[in-house]
Amino acid sequence: MTRPTFRSSRMLGPLLLALTVALPGALGAQQPAQEQHPPKTFTDVTVLPATPVKDQASTGTCWDFATISMLESELLRMGKGTYDLSEMFVADHVLREKADAYYRFHGNNTFADGGLSHDVVTAIARYGIVPRSDFPALWPYETAYDDGEMMNVLTADLNAVLRSRPGPSPKWERGFDALLDTYLGAMPDTIRVDGRAETPRQFAAQLGIDPSAYVEMMSFTNTAPWQQGPLETPDNWSHNDKTWNLPLDDALRVVRHAIESGYTLAIGFDVSERSFDQKAGYATWHEGDTITPEARQAGWDRWTTTDDHTMHVVGIAHDETGATYYKVKNSWGDVGPYAGYIYISENYLRAKFDLIMVNKAALPQDIRARLGI
Repeated sequence: MTRPTFRSSRMLGPLLLALTVALPGALGAQQPAQEQHPPKTFTDVTVLPATPVKDQASTGTCWDFATISMLESELLRMGKGTYDLSEMFVADHVLREKADAYYRFHGNNTFADGGLSHDVVTAIARYGIVPRSDFPALWPYETAYDDGEMMNVLTADLNAVLRSRPGPSPKWERGFDALLDTYLGAMPDTIRVDGRAETPRQFAAQLGIDPSAYVEMMSFTNTAPWQQGPLETPDNWSHNDKTWNLPLDDALRVVRHAIESGYTLAIGFDVSERSFDQKAGYATWHEGDTITPEARQAGWDRWTTTDDHTMHVVGIAHDETGATYYKVKNSWGDVGPYAGYIYISENYLRAKFDLIMVNKAALPQDIRARLGI
């Protein structure tokens, strides 16, 4: 998702207005704009170490930036030091895999720059990782990422390949790779680490990043609780079905327990509501109402809650009334009163999250035992 200059809610039809009446706090309902952003004061209760805020700029790579940020915090937690890892090294590999899937499904699969957190850890498991300095993926004159032209060119190339008759030649993949190398640069086979050459996989192993340590969770009523399934969104282009579906209260308990235990999380949100305001520095949702699992599901089913944006949750705070908020590191650069961070109310999290990734060691013991991990 790109960084917008203005965020607007989608309009509601009569069906959703009826739903709002039937279900207090139903997802997708709007609050009057003039009541959304009065001044607020936040007091941090627990804030875990994180690397500096980055800017995904004009790209749809929030899933990459947020999950890499979480992994950088994991390295801080493990005493490995501060690292600036290359999001675009991951994005490059993932785009090549997306292209292959798009080709094999004859174009009936998602090819876009969006993704989910498991794409990051899967790519690191397969290909490793490098510091950003070894793969900046910027031309000398560029200071910010912008993948609009690149995605248009890559998509046009793939669609042209699919139109080939009697069928695509074996050359298509080399052609696609050459286009990607032109825009992002050739990925390094080795990097220099303390004077020695290491492959990206060796570097990842040296850092101690264990992709198998991370699990994903969701909370929807159309999947059996305590079972694995897919997050039903086009960004799940790999059709990953290993996401644990937890009851809503248990999913929220995971978030709080993780922070209180010293672990940060990458969480996907719907940020299309006007009550999410990076410039004001906070997001709220029908405070005082109870967001039910049924209301969450209704919002997801009717697309009033959407898979928009992944961010890095690093702390817990209270506002001036004592209400709980989560401190969240965004990837839109130094925006707002908290230098790129935003405070998310507990109700907003409850209503508007779609996917959680966290180290399985951060799960409450009873939940970990229930999942058998």
